Formats: sequence, C-alpha cells, structure tokens
Amino acid sequence: MIKRYTLISVSIALGCLATIGPVLTSLYVANREVETRDRQEIRDFASKAMMRTELVTFQSFAALSDLDLEPGAPCSPSSLEQAARVIYNYRYVQDAGAYADGRYLCSPLLGDVRTQDLTLPPPDYRSNDGFLVWFRQKSPLSDVRKDLMVGRNGHYVSIDPESYVDLIDPSRRPIATIQTTTGTVMAVSAGTDPDEMLNAWKHGGNVKSKEWNYAVALSSTRPLAVVVKSPRSSIVGDWPKLLAAWLTIGVVSGAALGWLAYKRITRQLSFTSTLEWAISRRKIDVVYQPIVRLADNECVGVEALVRWKLQGRAISPEVFVRVAEENHLIQPLTDLVLEKTFAQLGELLSANPSFYVSINVSSEDLCTFRFLNLLASSLKGTSIAARQIRIEATERSFMNTDATRGVIAAFRAAGHPIYIDDFGTGYSSLAYLQTFEIDVLKIDKSFVDTIAQETASSVVAPHIIAMAHELHLEIVAEGVESGFQATWLREKGVQYAQGWYYAKAMSARDLATWLGKQRQPRHADSLPSI
Repeated sequence: MIKRYTLISVSIALGCLATIGPVLTSLYVANREVETRDRQEIRDFASKAMMRTELVTFQSFAALSDLDLEPGAPCSPSSLEQAARVIYNYRYVQDAGAYADGRYLCSPLLGDVRTQDLTLPPPDYRSNDGFLVWFRQKSPLSDVRKDLMVGRNGHYVSIDPESYVDLIDPSRRPIATIQTTTGTVMAVSAGTDPDEMLNAWKHGGNVKSKEWNYAVALSSTRPLAVVVKSPRSSIVGDWPKLLAAWLTIGVVSGAALGWLAYKRITRQLSFTSTLEWAISRRKIDVVYQPIVRLADNECVGVEALVRWKLQGRAISPEVFVRVAEENHLIQPLTDLVLEKTFAQLGELLSANPSFYVSINVSSEDLCTFRFLNLLASSLKGTSIAARQIRIEATERSFMNTDATRGVIAAFRAAGHPIYIDDFGTGYSSLAYLQTFEIDVLKIDKSFVDTIAQETASSVVAPHIIAMAHELHLEIVAEGVESGFQATWLREKGVQYAQGWYYAKAMSARDLATWLGKQRQPRHADSLPSI
C-alpha cells in the first residue's frame, strides 16, 4: 500500500508539473527566441551602420581624388573653386583645401591662410595607399569642434565624426566607429562610453551583460569596425505578441496535460484501479468453505472464495467481483485464485484423492480455452487428479450457447466436473440444461432460506430438486444455516450442502485444523498440515 501511495503522490506531482511545465517551458522558449531575434536585429543594424561608415569613408577618398583633378597651383582661384565644388558635391565633407609642411594653406572656408601660420600636427595614421588621417583634429574654424581629417598629395578634407554614427534609429542605440589598425575610436553617438565600445570590439561583441547586447560589424575593404549596443528586451514589454502567443500555447498545452494527469490520478484513486493494483500484487485472499455430504456429514470438498480487505475494511465479493467482470479484471482474478489454491491446498489434495476444490470461472473463460490450458499446465507434474478441480459457472455464463458448449465439453473431457452455481437466479431456462452436459446443480441460498415457509418462492427449491433428479444431476444446497434445513434437504434427496451451519469460509491453515477435528473420530491419522 505504501508503494501505491508513492505512485499516487508521484502522479499528483507529475500532474502539477504537467500543468505548469508547458507554461514555464513556453516562457523559456519565448525568452530564448526573444534573445535570438534581439541578436539578429542588432547584427542587422550593425551591418547598416557599417554601410554608413564605408559610405562616409568612400566620399572622403572620392573628394580627395576630385581635388587632385585640378592642375593649377595650390590656393589658385581655380583650385579653390574646385574645392568649393567638392564641398558642395559631397554631403559628408565639411571643408576641403590644401596643406604643406605641417601648415594649412587655404580652403574655400578658411581662405588663403599661408601667412597665418596655422599649424597642422603629424597625422595619427598613415595607410599603405598614401592616405593620412587625423582622428580628432581641431578645426581652425571653431574653438570646440574637432573633425576627422583625411589628406593625400597636399589636399585634405574635413568630416564631422558624427557623420559616421548619424543613423535614423527610433531606439537610439549607441554606436561607435573604430579604426582597427590603431584601435582608435573614430566616432561615437552622443552619451556613449568610448572605452566600453572599444572593449566590446576587442571581444567581438561577446560581452557578458544582463542589460545589454553588443554586435560588431567589420568592413571588407578598410580597417574599420562598427560596434552597436542595444538593451536586452523585456519579454513582457518588448515582445507582447510573442509572449501572448507562447503563453497561449503553454496554457493550452498545460491544461491538456494537466487534464490527462488528473484523469490518470483519478484512475489511480478509483475503485477499479485499486482492485487492479490489489490483484497484480496478490493482495486478494482466498478462503475455503467446506462442502458436506448430507448422508454422513463428512466434508468431501471445498469451494474457493475470494476475500479482500482494503485498509482494514472488508469489501463485499459481490461488489468487487462484479467490478472485475465489468472491467476485464476477472481473468487475472481467477488466475490468482487458481495459483493460491494450488499453493495452499496442493498437499491436501495430493494426499486425499477423493477431496476436491471447486473454483468459480467467469463467462469470459467459458468462451475460450485459455483457463483450461492454464489449469492443465498447473496440474502437470502434480499428483492432483483433474476431477479434484471442479468448475463452477453461473447461469449467465451459459447464455452464449455456441461459444460455451465446446469449452464446457472440453473441461468435462479433461476430467473436470461442471457445477451450475446459484441455479434459479439467472437464466432460469431448462433449454440449456438439455444442451449442455453438466454434473451438479447448486441451489442458491435465497431458495434454501424459504424451505418450509409460506412464501411465494418456497416452492422453487422442491421444483429444482425434482428437476435435478429427473436429469440425474447431483445437488449442492448453499447457505444452509440450521439443522432443520439440513434434515429437510437430506429427506428430499439432496446430496451435499454448504453453509454456516457447518462452517464459515476459512483460510487454508484453519481448514486443515477444522478437517483434522472433523475426521479425527473416523481416522486415526489426521490430514497433513498446510
């Protein structure tokens, strides 16, 4: 029983898990999908930001090429006019002009400043193809502004660094552009920490953070990188539709699994499943009620009966046998009775060839040869004769005439006498008595109770007895509870009786003791113990 309670407890736990598990799983899956979509989106955005970086860089190189097209001397009217066209034609170019020997010479915005000695420091980076780069060059036109300046062949262009990170982004994600050869942050969006973005670039965007995702995009033509930073999405706030969808799936799945778990638990707690559990664990007891020969009151055999106690309370056989029949448990129940009968009475039957035990067989086992084969297998290797195992069947079992007739004949051919149990309470027709070969009729207790009484059913027992005599069948009267009934039955020619007047159903051990006491006056040797 402890194991059963454990099974039920586990089932309840599984039911709870089945109910909340899918919801939790759906939340987990939704969160993972949000993360995946977050990372994909930030990678896509980083790629777009890199396209901007390459476009701005390309314009600076193209503007310098256009300045080289003017063949005139530096700061000549034609060269200044060409520089003005460059500033106009390229949207990201803020200024364009000439320099030499570490000094600004001229530009359309500065004018001719060769006499002003506006110095230009050494470049921060020199490329292999001749470009010079000043990453944060203070413009002579402003006291606060610092431009990114690119020069070659004595010409330069100035670019506002914000041009690299000035993207339309409703989320206003932080962006940084980095020159990868020197590891210099060329541009960052407003409020962005350059050191943080530089660290993210160094780690390829793989920065552990509970609040932020990072993505890095690299240029395929220039030593440039873009780093984008984006807050991790809140599964509730940022993905309401996705969350709703997954929660709906989780709740529906959880409800379905929970209902199945509930049904399983209900089944585990049901009477039918409890009976199934008891049969499978051999918790059903078998007791034996003596059958007495009325002529000399000698016990000639017993009927094997089932008993079941559930939590200390006896369950009526009429209840649980009917449940077993209705739920396809009657065959394993009968098999258990046969197994225990051989185990408990085998020695007694072997030592007393005239002693027998009758076993109740269901209608299911009277339609096939399954139980007959099992019985034959059980008898093999023992000294128990087939006639010592008798088959009892209720009248209901004979209703399926065609299927039953052959099986009944096979039982008798194998040497097992056939009893009709509770005669008169079921099919109540003489037709099947003429169709089937049987050996014994058992008069139901309800008719024995009316013997010599003035009731409507008091005439049934005499009619059954008379009919059995006409058919040359032996008779066993059930439920005999008084000496008067026993005498009346004996006088009417009934051969055998069983009931509380002789003995109640008892265990195999108590039966051995009872038999010893009953036969002691007749036999010097007692029956073997069990």
